[in-house]
Amino acid sequence: MTPAVSVVIPTADRREILLETLACVLRQTVVPAEVLIIDNGREATLLADLPAHVSVVRTAPRIGPSAARNAGARAARSEIVAFLDDDDLWLPDYLERILERFDETGADAVVGQLMRKRQGAEPTAYKLFPEEPEQQRRVFLRNPGFGGQNLAIRRAVFLELGGFDERLPASEDRDLAARLLLSGRRIAVAPQAVAILCDHGGGRARGNRHTGNKAFFQKHWRNMRPGELLRAIGLLCKRRLAMLDD
Repeated sequence: MTPAVSVVIPTADRREILLETLACVLRQTVVPAEVLIIDNGREATLLADLPAHVSVVRTAPRIGPSAARNAGARAARSEIVAFLDDDDLWLPDYLERILERFDETGADAVVGQLMRKRQGAEPTAYKLFPEEPEQQRRVFLRNPGFGGQNLAIRRAVFLELGGFDERLPASEDRDLAARLLLSGRRIAVAPQAVAILCDHGGGRARGNRHTGNKAFFQKHWRNMRPGELLRAIGLLCKRRLAMLDD
């Protein structure tokens, strides 16, 4: 039996972009049991004429995407929680393909295909998380395609692991992937479930990403194999030098 799914969308002061994202969720071939918009903007996002299964949960302003996602997962009532950032999109059969993989594999989490859409261009293939657990360990070095727009996870597992680490300024997604792997959970991949990472010209600054990578390393270096540890140190140094060259 296909499990019910709750969609969680964190948002902050981006109403027009959010409306496009919400529209793609409402066009899904499988209707989610609920859609939770977690509003942590400075001003409340006013949305009119919402369907009955869509609700807005207002939090304290600017708590950040990790805390907003965690609040959404706690409020969710379905067995599966699917996350989507407020500026990204899903193809219409995304949830259908994700839920098929839960049925087929019994996995604890399912990750879809990431495509990237730059301004004025068509979407192109971007990242697909590896299927083999050994290859999934690449999360200890970089993010191979596990994010806040293409992840669905069993709510009980997510809450048991503590959700996204709200202390991390970035790399919170691959931190969750690492904790799933370290706890022996299974991550399956749904290549036909396409999420589109949309480039709106914003995003996190390079400095924040470097700080997040450094915090991830400090948290997980003991879990790395010797070769992974050496490569991780090299990548941190390379990224730091790139910042100094800017």
